[in-house]
Amino acid sequence: MKYASYFLALQLCIILGSSGCYGQGTLLSEVQKLKEYLNATDSSVANGGPLFLNILEKWKEESDKKIIQSQIVSFYFKIFENLKDHQSINKSMGLIKEDLFVRFFNSSQSKRDDFLTLIKTPVNDRAIQRKAVSELFKVLEDLPPRSNQKKRKRRQNVFRGRKVSD
Repeated sequence: MKYASYFLALQLCIILGSSGCYGQGTLLSEVQKLKEYLNATDSSVANGGPLFLNILEKWKEESDKKIIQSQIVSFYFKIFENLKDHQSINKSMGLIKEDLFVRFFNSSQSKRDDFLTLIKTPVNDRAIQRKAVSELFKVLEDLPPRSNQKKRKRRQNVFRGRKVSD
């Protein structure tokens, strides 16, 4: 009986693992289609070095990395919006956007909608600029406070564990 449950658990792990690989393979295939469409495999694309990868490598903390990733994801959504009329890559873009949605927004439609609203907000519109500046102080207050001081290590008590005599 015990072996049967282990065997079923192993089969489940194999099935789930292979479905994840299939999903990655599909995603890779769709990215390849976009690369071909945009001729992104040409050697001239490498001129000047990577666009995002060096920046991503610099940021190690999860919260900091999330900030940079949000800008990068925003960039990709703008590319997809710009290419939306190209029928031959619509399916690929849709699948990649869906993957970004699941990975970056944890499948939260409201987070995605708010994000898309922000990236579509025109910055050249004077009325938008006025509203943004009007809200600036409240936005600044909502950000985490600056930390000028590094966390100090607690100094260990030299008398720790010892009896202090008079």
